[in-house]
Amino acid sequence: MSSSLIRVIRNLRRVGIKDYFRQMNSIGDTKYGRLVGVDRYGNKFFENTGEDEIHLRTRWVQYKDWYYDVSQMEPAWHGWLGYLVDTPPSELKPEQKTVRKYPTPDVIPNGTGTRNAYVPYSTVKPKVSMWSPTVSERTA
Repeated sequence: MSSSLIRVIRNLRRVGIKDYFRQMNSIGDTKYGRLVGVDRYGNKFFENTGEDEIHLRTRWVQYKDWYYDVSQMEPAWHGWLGYLVDTPPSELKPEQKTVRKYPTPDVIPNGTGTRNAYVPYSTVKPKVSMWSPTVSERTA
């Protein structure tokens, strides 16, 4: 407990109060590391290989906006964050970068919880029907 508290206080001093609250809001922890790169959407990617970090929790993203979604990230950076590749896309040569053709040129934001949410159309008859009580008159 004390080592994690010391790490949090040390990282708070390193990143500052504004980034401390931003990190606590987005990733739930305070981290300090080197800036590895920035994608075309303005997201910043960091890495820390210190001894006090937990294995496979040394890479993180700081989204450009306070509201964030994984769909607001380039696929190559998503692979680097998930430890699929060791070399970040910012350190690759242009001929090493693979560019795939996607159906849309830009990112489509996730519309869950908004008017743009995906709602599937069901052609299946409902298995459960609502109960509608019938009331009959009492006989005395």
